[in-house]
Amino acid sequence: MRALLPSVLIVATWLAALVAPVAADEIDDAARLPVPKAIAALEALLAKAAGDDGAALRIRRHLGAVYVDSGQPYASLSYLEAAADASKSDADRLAYAGALLATAKSNIAERRMGRNVNPFLRDALIVAKQIGDADPQGLLARVLIQIEAHYLLGELEEAVGAWSVLNLEAQPKAARARVQELIARVRYAQGAWVEAAEAFAQAGNDLGAAAAWDAARQPEKSTPIYARVITANPTASGAMAQAVRGARYTGGHGALLEALADIPVPDGRAGLPLLHARAELLEAGGRAVEALPLLRDAQGRDKRDPRAVLSLARLLIVTAKPGDDEAWDQAADAYIEAIQRAPENRAAATGLSWVADRTYRTLWNAWRDARVTDRCVRVQQALVVATPDDAWAWANLGNTLRVLGRTEEALAAYAKALAANPFEPGVQSDRGLALGAAGRLTDALAAYERSLALDGGHLAGRQNAARSLWLAGKDDAAEAHLGAAVTTARAVGRGPGTYRHLLDRIWRTRQDPRLR
Repeated sequence: MRALLPSVLIVATWLAALVAPVAADEIDDAARLPVPKAIAALEALLAKAAGDDGAALRIRRHLGAVYVDSGQPYASLSYLEAAADASKSDADRLAYAGALLATAKSNIAERRMGRNVNPFLRDALIVAKQIGDADPQGLLARVLIQIEAHYLLGELEEAVGAWSVLNLEAQPKAARARVQELIARVRYAQGAWVEAAEAFAQAGNDLGAAAAWDAARQPEKSTPIYARVITANPTASGAMAQAVRGARYTGGHGALLEALADIPVPDGRAGLPLLHARAELLEAGGRAVEALPLLRDAQGRDKRDPRAVLSLARLLIVTAKPGDDEAWDQAADAYIEAIQRAPENRAAATGLSWVADRTYRTLWNAWRDARVTDRCVRVQQALVVATPDDAWAWANLGNTLRVLGRTEEALAAYAKALAANPFEPGVQSDRGLALGAAGRLTDALAAYERSLALDGGHLAGRQNAARSLWLAGKDDAAEAHLGAAVTTARAVGRGPGTYRHLLDRIWRTRQDPRLR
């Protein structure tokens, strides 16, 4: 019996430890640890607190709060729901309803919509409805949850009804501002722009008020707000971007430009937002030439600023006079530099494509102009690097090189174009021209035949095939192609003059072969 005594004592001690109450201080200390350690410690205490309802409730409250505060509201729901069910208190119900709303908002931010959002909002409203009116702070928190949940569900009238139970004048200033902010959002969603602007102003949200006045097309109200905000912080790029958008929408760019004119431009890169805003407003007012010095100033402050580079390039083209090769060259160089720095920059790729297209179109009238041809090749070569899967970018480069007599380079570009899209008859036909220029007439005819196999009505393919056959002395075959081309041209409503001209040449050379 004495031999068993130590073992019995050990077991008794273990059982006592197992059922010993968890101290509140121990729980609170665990909750103060860094998040991962706090969660692990509280989970361990929750297992230890089995049978101790008071400690378990305290631990669940802390676990829910830790998860919510660390941006993981979904993980908090089971703990906060259990706490609310156990205590039946308004405080725990508020915490649970708030976590449901936070989970819905988190899913919206992560673009997980539909059933990942609406059920949480509905549950938040159900839980919030159980909260009484006795405690003014609890009532305020309940109403805030109800307004926002109804707003996110698109139930705007219900949101209006939710705040009607509050006496706003009796609320503390900070609480009143929170309610006014939500009221403003609801009014904005309803299209009640003036009421939204007034509510945003009462909430202290100047930019929200300005946006609502813009929506109401009252720039005389929004412009002084923007001027006040930007004067207070002349580096506020977000405010300036919103101001410019609003001015474009309302037509108030002249008034806004005048309001911003007296604001000193900060030194260095800090002045970029204000310079860009003034330049955009000048352009919107039809004064693009005046915007150029501002953009050059911006580029001088930061040569790697993509916005300055792209805006300057675009305005150089917009303001260029006919034959202004200097402006076109500067724009081309700016777009090339921008796309080399950031190949994924779609604005740079679009601008480069536009310059390439415009230069390519002028090439046929100025192909002996070395400056134009050099620019055309440079922008096209940069464009195919930026958009390697664009068959027509490669084809246009091939056409330019072919016109310049750089036949082998042209053939390499056509090969890239056909690798990107082997079913484009125009590329096959253009490749045939390059093969013909290289003296490979058999290969050229094969390329034309491939273009016609892809599209029997491809007029350029028939014309090119006919010309090659005619030059090779195969008049009958050439005539057959041109006859088909004339028929197709008539069918699609195009003038058959080009093909008739070639038919006439064939007929005359049949009479006198020396004319060939």
